[in-house]
Parts: sequence; structure tokens; C-alpha cells
Amino acid sequence: MSEYQNKAVRLLASSVGHESLLDLNDRRDAFLYRALELYFAAGGALDAIQPIIEKVYSQNKPRVDIAVGDVLYKLAGVGHAADIDIIQAGYNKLDDTKQKLAGENLHLSR
Repeated sequence: MSEYQNKAVRLLASSVGHESLLDLNDRRDAFLYRALELYFAAGGALDAIQPIIEKVYSQNKPRVDIAVGDVLYKLAGVGHAADIDIIQAGYNKLDDTKQKLAGENLHLSR
């Protein structure tokens, strides 16, 4: 795994717990939520979602590793179109999560 992925996994384990981190259903559903949130943030229309779902489910189911690669490839395009460094955005999320977890731990220790 990459440095970023290792850091993200450690933070996810701290925030969602090790059991949820290893539960593919939990991770899949959390990813879908964030993917739809990105679609919405980028101006996607609600009424366009159902036709996309139908197109995806009308095809052969890909292997997970291929689908992950496809997501990263398309995410690079979204980042380019929105003039966003996707790797920096990822590291910013890690930093925000670390600060949030540190704040929660500080609050719990009082």
C-alpha cells in the first residue's frame, strides 16, 4: 500500500473502528455516500443518477481492483477539471481527521 493509503487506513481504524474498517459492506456504502456527495458538489443532477445506475448494473461486474483503478483514473479527471490537486486534497482530509480525533481525545480526557 502507498504511504497515503497506510495513513488513511490508520486514521479510519481510529475513527470507525477496526471491525468496520475490515467490513467491505461498510466501506462500500461509505464510499458510495462520498462519491454521490462529490457528484453533487461538482454540479451533478439528481435525475441523472438513475440512468447511470442502470448503465452500471447492465454491464458485467468488474473485479474490485479494476474498479478501484477506474475510480482513481476518473477522479484525476475531476480534479483536473476543477483545478484541484487530488493528492493534496487527500492529505488535507488526513490532517483534518487527525485534528478532529485529537480534539475528541482531548475532550474525553477531561
